[in-house]
Amino acid sequence: MVLGAGVGWAREEFAALGVPFHQRGALTDEYLQTIRTAWEHVGDYRTVNIPLWIGGNSDAALRRAVRLGDAWHPLRFTLPWFRAALERLTTIANEHGRPVPALQPRIALRLTPSPVTGPDRLAGEGTIDQVADDLEQLRLLGADTVLLDPFNGDPDETLRPGDAWRDLAAVAALDIAVP
Repeated sequence: MVLGAGVGWAREEFAALGVPFHQRGALTDEYLQTIRTAWEHVGDYRTVNIPLWIGGNSDAALRRAVRLGDAWHPLRFTLPWFRAALERLTTIANEHGRPVPALQPRIALRLTPSPVTGPDRLAGEGTIDQVADDLEQLRLLGADTVLLDPFNGDPDETLRPGDAWRDLAAVAALDIAVP
């Protein structure tokens, strides 16, 4: 089991709950600290070993991952952005005197018959060779787990999962070595 946490982005969801959107970061920090404290207390009589992955691509998410998480879980990004964010994550960890959290990114998975080029290409977009290279680059940067997200945001995609299953099977067939 993994507990994934992020502050959220949909203002409408916060409005529906009567929670001020601008306080979501502070509230998330408070709840995560409470969870951590509770786990420490129950650790006296049983082992609680649930990894806490902190999602998000902002600098606040990086700080949250260093202070409260076991792993940082960035979402859908370009590799140049990820490299720069990893440098910021390392700097933040050093400033807090804490280890760099594990890297557990989620990338898009959208296979195409021809290469996708340009600076906005997300990791996981393009030919199977491009995706294989992206996964290798992430491994070399320290990611030991990568989540593949084959959906592009349209809820109706989940009603027609054939393309997603095909793309996931193609990546699985790569038989990529894990360190």
